[in-house]
Amino acid sequence: MRTSDFLFPLALAASLTAQRTPELEPNNSVAQAQLLTPGLHVTANLAAGEQDWFLFTLAAPGQVHLRTSGNFAVNPSVDTQVAIYDATGTTRLAWNDSADGVHSDCGVTLAAGTYTGLVMGKLATTAGDYGMDFAVLPVVAINTVEGAEPNNAPSLGGTPTVITLGDTFSGELTTTGDVDWFQFTLTTRTVVQVAVMDDGDVPQLDQTRLQYYQETAPGNWATLGSASQNIAMHRNFTLTHTNTLLPGNYAIEVGSNTTATGTAPWQYNKTGKYAVRTRAVLMPALSTATETPEPNNTTLTAGALTLGDDATGSISGSNEGDWFMFAVSGPTTLAAQCETGPAPGCTGTTIRVYDADGVVLATGSGGATTHGRLITTLRAAGIYYVEVAGAVFASAGNYVLHTGGVDPLFVAIGQTTQPPSVNACPGSNGLRPNLGNASGERPFLGTTYVMRISNAVANTIIVPMIGLSDRLAAGGTIPLPFDLTPLGAPGCFIRVDPLVTLGFLADGSGTAFIDFPLLPTISARGTAVFIQCLCFDPFLAGNTLQLTVSNDQRIIAGDRSF
Repeated sequence: MRTSDFLFPLALAASLTAQRTPELEPNNSVAQAQLLTPGLHVTANLAAGEQDWFLFTLAAPGQVHLRTSGNFAVNPSVDTQVAIYDATGTTRLAWNDSADGVHSDCGVTLAAGTYTGLVMGKLATTAGDYGMDFAVLPVVAINTVEGAEPNNAPSLGGTPTVITLGDTFSGELTTTGDVDWFQFTLTTRTVVQVAVMDDGDVPQLDQTRLQYYQETAPGNWATLGSASQNIAMHRNFTLTHTNTLLPGNYAIEVGSNTTATGTAPWQYNKTGKYAVRTRAVLMPALSTATETPEPNNTTLTAGALTLGDDATGSISGSNEGDWFMFAVSGPTTLAAQCETGPAPGCTGTTIRVYDADGVVLATGSGGATTHGRLITTLRAAGIYYVEVAGAVFASAGNYVLHTGGVDPLFVAIGQTTQPPSVNACPGSNGLRPNLGNASGERPFLGTTYVMRISNAVANTIIVPMIGLSDRLAAGGTIPLPFDLTPLGAPGCFIRVDPLVTLGFLADGSGTAFIDFPLLPTISARGTAVFIQCLCFDPFLAGNTLQLTVSNDQRIIAGDRSF
């Protein structure tokens, strides 16, 4: 993805329009509902027992999200419930209680039309300030719709719907206890992933249970692994199977949990419409990469492979590891699985994945008689490394590593804020400028990500610096962090590449807000952005630049909001 695809349109939007707006009271009925536009961030308040209503219109179908966050107070989280209704506010189409801790994300795909949204406290006594983001993302195409009923287990007379892995399929549970089966065939070693997200129609299934099945003999189906059950919402991300799947026939069962949960009117009906995304991470052994001569456990000595290849090598014991380098051109879900190689075979391995700097990103641990298995999503294009090492000190012998990669089901948001105590420099008020965000505020595509700079001196100029690197600046010619001491600001460091700078004026308490619109562009998911603020301080003794710097923050824009 080009930088211009994401950063510069985003910065232009940030400099021209404020997408943060206050709640307009009264809005405690459908008739008083506050109008929303995509990308808007509403700063709101719930009084005990209050209802906040909102209204929006879609000119075309879209995947809609009403997502709440907390505040900057001592008790920053407000426990919310969010629902989407028809235009009259009488037919509930979808709802969510606690997608992200106590915060809610009601996400569903809607046709063009007018709708209403409701935010309430979890309890009658719930009260406090909260934020709400309204996002509209592109619709995910449905490739297969469930076949005619009965389409449950063949042993019960059902005919499963045939699907192609990589597609998104949809269906509806019409009664409590209804299940739908979807069948597929594998022809090579594969890792299969499925996820229920926000792609289905309304009324939305509010509780999801997924289970893999395997045909062990003609007409004989057995469960594969454990079911993934989400009793708190429709989304379901955690269904997994052990090891890689070999050629054969398999099925996915979609149902709902049998446990009754919730209190009217926020109870789970366990009926409704759903959509399931699928991926097949193939491990076809396109070619075989062999380990390079020892030692080969650094970024400089690693061998090379392409995802989809096998890799072979030998472990000599003492937790010795072999490294292999590979490249991805964008966000990629990586699967890696070891097995015992030709005699003398190694019976226990651990797999690790590293970034280009040698930092561990993910680990799949084995044991003395078990092999490592790893599935992880690499959020950005670049060079990476996979290591095969002995699982225990005595592990030794030959191994085979199977690999594969595929476009991700989703890319989760990322958010890291460095504490001001370690990388901001104090101002004349004795405080370090603090760049932060409200509890639960996330860099979700299609929303306005709101940050707050505090502890600056009163009524000063704040200059946020926004870039795509915290390692190199000025086109890769200046290493970061850059020490400002020689320029007259002792103890202050520039920690981000300032590709874009903006200007804000702090209020009388030394506080300013930064509205950062994240465009609803799926190609931008996985993009890492780095932010730090310069704060002018004309009263700072011994600082000829008359400025301090805040701590820095790293965000990764994603299409999974928690």
